[in-house]
Amino acid sequence: MSITISIKKGDKEKDVVIPVEWKDMTIKYFSDMSAIIQKHHKESKNKKEEVDVNNDSKKDIELNEIEALKMNRDLFGYVSGLTQEEVDLVDKIKINQLLGAINALSEEYKPTGAKSFVLEGEEYFFPSEFFRKETFGDYIESTQLDMYAKEMDGGRFGVLPEQMAILCRKLDEVYDEDSIPAKAEKFRGITMDTAWEFAFFLTHQNIKLKKLFPTSFQETKDHQEL
Repeated sequence: MSITISIKKGDKEKDVVIPVEWKDMTIKYFSDMSAIIQKHHKESKNKKEEVDVNNDSKKDIELNEIEALKMNRDLFGYVSGLTQEEVDLVDKIKINQLLGAINALSEEYKPTGAKSFVLEGEEYFFPSEFFRKETFGDYIESTQLDMYAKEMDGGRFGVLPEQMAILCRKLDEVYDEDSIPAKAEKFRGITMDTAWEFAFFLTHQNIKLKKLFPTSFQETKDHQEL
């Protein structure tokens, strides 16, 4: 489901389609929006730290409000495809309509227990129970990506297509390291309902694997903390 908002671009009216359900939004779309939000939260935090040094709480509030306005402008620009200058000319009611639609996605996703998904007419399966078909090396390679997730635009979901490219395969597919980059790029078109299903699935499997390999996980953690 999506909604359409008509906005003015120059002398013409433009219809902007806004996804309001996870199944209508791709990983790339969500990651790009997350990157915008993270950027402005980081800016706001940095400014707050600067203000705290001067012990000026009034200025702190003003800076956060300004950063929130900038974030909303950038989100509106990304979703609508308008430039910053064009966004500044849009009626505030239209901006609130769009941001309100985006906020509808803040509700917690309820997983259905899916074990596969279809993309471009081909079915890909999540890793089998206890990763029987995948090697433990495959699993380690995918979880290593999480170490860098916070440093990447889009956070955890920014790295998810690569994780899925490593672990999700067709029934007759053999793991091929050289094919992962192209496969990950293709997987950026996966919709967010599938991404959430995989994220819940992987988290569940992580818990099981930690029970199966408690010593290995502790050694890996200790090594990362050195």
